[in-house]
Amino acid sequence: MSEMKLTTLEFIRLLPQFMREDGAVKGLAAAMDEIVPDLAQSAATLSTWDHIDELTEAELDALAWELNILWYDTGASLDTKRALVKDSDLVYKRLGTKWAVENVINSYFGDGYVEEWFEYEGQPGHFRVYSTNPSLNNERLTEFLNLLNKVKRASAKLDGIFITLTGQMPLYAGIAFRETSKEQYSIGAKL
Repeated sequence: MSEMKLTTLEFIRLLPQFMREDGAVKGLAAAMDEIVPDLAQSAATLSTWDHIDELTEAELDALAWELNILWYDTGASLDTKRALVKDSDLVYKRLGTKWAVENVINSYFGDGYVEEWFEYEGQPGHFRVYSTNPSLNNERLTEFLNLLNKVKRASAKLDGIFITLTGQMPLYAGIAFRETSKEQYSIGAKL
């Protein structure tokens, strides 16, 4: 018996002998022989998702193009590209939401979050972006705003971008207290 693969399937051979002579069954088997190899080939490409961490930069760029990831930047780092491809379907599902904006901010610029208008008593439909990345300065601001416009709700208005920096610094405090008083005694004899 020869080896059977999904790409060279002969479905009729998988059926019991008594079914092989029925005309309708023969037709269905022939149709399966046409359909299954294409499905098997499509299923083989699904393994790409299992190996995103092993794809080259060119393969990631091609995959991002195929997936039409609007916020994908070919100039980004390899780790950023991988994160964007991995999360692309989730971002597309939630495009225009706070979560989508935060996800893209975190992929490109590290830690960051969005504060919506009702969280800081702003105007309805407005929001603020907070990031801990000091490189989000004038040079990267245009890039950031372009990315933001691709994932935020079109009617949402950005009120500001705030860079928050944290660090440790030794702080010393001290106090000195000195009490002084003046006392006067006179010693004299009584006569």
